[in-house]
Amino acid sequence: MSEQRLIIEMAQGVDLHGRDDTKAARRAVEQALQGASLPIFGTLGLERDVMRVVVHIGVPRPEAVDVDVIAGLLPYGSVEVVVEPGGLDVPVAGDVAVMAVAALEVFLPVR
Repeated sequence: MSEQRLIIEMAQGVDLHGRDDTKAARRAVEQALQGASLPIFGTLGLERDVMRVVVHIGVPRPEAVDVDVIAGLLPYGSVEVVVEPGGLDVPVAGDVAVMAVAALEVFLPVR
């Protein structure tokens, strides 16, 4: 089935004190979701479950991210999580804050 990317939403998230890449990634995805509204489904008469969502995450330690936690944040559609090296470890007053970036792509079938 042919599909078209219709939406891209980007955001960042930070874990200030735990050095937890999953927590920073989760916050980035939650921030991106807060900025996304998808009224297109009602306009096109589509069910939300037909969408495919690809979540790109950039964090300092990609292997430390629990992709099931991230995928569980998306309430509709089929979800793929891609975690790559990126983000930042930021020294903050004797501690390290982990910064993650996220980009959510939403694809819909072309009729």
